[in-house]
Amino acid sequence: MKTTTTFKLSALLLCATLFTTSCKDNSAYDEMAGPSAASFKDMRAKTLTDLTQKKDFKIEDGITFTSSKGAKLQIQPNCLRLQNGSPATGNATLSFIEIYDRGNMVMANKPVMGINGIGKKEPLITGGQYNIKIMQGDQELKSGCMFNVSIPASNTGTLDAAMKLWNGNIDQDGNLAWEEVKGQGKEAGMNINTDMASYSIWGTEFGWTNVDRFASFPDPKTQIKVKVPAGYNKDNAAIYLAYQDQPNLLAQLDTYDKVDHFFSEHYGFVPVGMTMHVIFVSESNGAVAHSIKQVTVAANSVITFTEQELSVGSKAQVQDKINKLK
Repeated sequence: MKTTTTFKLSALLLCATLFTTSCKDNSAYDEMAGPSAASFKDMRAKTLTDLTQKKDFKIEDGITFTSSKGAKLQIQPNCLRLQNGSPATGNATLSFIEIYDRGNMVMANKPVMGINGIGKKEPLITGGQYNIKIMQGDQELKSGCMFNVSIPASNTGTLDAAMKLWNGNIDQDGNLAWEEVKGQGKEAGMNINTDMASYSIWGTEFGWTNVDRFASFPDPKTQIKVKVPAGYNKDNAAIYLAYQDQPNLLAQLDTYDKVDHFFSEHYGFVPVGMTMHVIFVSESNGAVAHSIKQVTVAANSVITFTEQELSVGSKAQVQDKINKLK
């Protein structure tokens, strides 16, 4: 504990003497553990574990699965294959993850950043992302035929006719970027189902998939920097951007300058004049170290988080705080 008992008693007496509520209890900050890359990674992994829905089934019967959020997955009988391409038989286990809200995107490190036509990342508006994984014992199976997924548009608002299908790629730092599935008609992998108010998807590969479109904001745009306290870096902390009035968008600053201790991105995608919430997250003693700042972006903005501004909370508390951002 950094603050002694004597100091705390003196601070409380001073508050009482002055009859004021301006004194802040910094006990949460005082008890905050130093950043740990391993603990931060474990926190994200646990979030994904908590989000995973599982179902056992016989490969010869196929599976029809409805998620807790109403997504539907259908895999035909005898569809699954071993990694060498041979037909799989017997029992298997489906693991299904679905994410629609910014709180889970932050905690699981699954922002919505799409790779544009020139190979750079820019924010997406999401209609929902999901991950399909099927295991037989310790062996991961793959699909040998077309399977179908249906995502209710109500999970993210209303049906958006501009949505496209995207596949997720995770880089060496554990960050996720989305690549659009190109093609028209059957090759597009998705259509807009107006009768069911859903996104109807078909595919032949499991893994991370997203229904998205590029966000469209007017120029000018700028590259911002977010400075973090010493000791924090891209291995033990992360910075996300929640745009005002855009609950289905979560951007990420995925570069880190080791000399000046700031996060940024590659070229400048942030709209000047945009009001947004800058979200800092890390891990502390099994809880979430975090801070959120509302800013209106100016050209070349620099936003600074100090140690004293960090708080700790449970995963549920931080998710709720993020999801309530306007």
